[in-house]
Amino acid sequence: MEKPIEIEEYFMDVETTKEHKGYFCSVGEALTIVILGSFCGLRNVSQIHQWASSKRASEFLAKYFDIKRIPCYYWLLCLLKIINPKSLNQCFINWTQSFLPESTKGLTLSFDGKTIRSTGKMDKYDIPLHIVSATSVQNSR
Repeated sequence: MEKPIEIEEYFMDVETTKEHKGYFCSVGEALTIVILGSFCGLRNVSQIHQWASSKRASEFLAKYFDIKRIPCYYWLLCLLKIINPKSLNQCFINWTQSFLPESTKGLTLSFDGKTIRSTGKMDKYDIPLHIVSATSVQNSR
């Protein structure tokens, strides 16, 4: 088996508003499922749960992220509701910074997003097309 990708390790320090006694799914595993589902363009917990419960996605999650069991929709929602948002934000920042080269650590990045006009009305697109760009503020002077 290949070594699992460690998204969860960046979210181990996420604080919760209530004590979580385990069940079979950790808060980190729930966040991993939600983050990956969001990367797939899914917009809500119901869609993410449906995706994660599919045979192909659950095999992918088990192989690459060592998530052996997908929680039911209700339990996934309950886990997400007890997360402290400020703590999640800091963990998310730490995770995304891990992708940047050492030379860019501490720099301010500016993001800009646009929705391409009229693509929401075109039949061949399920959702409107978006463009996102990122610029290092220090390098743009």
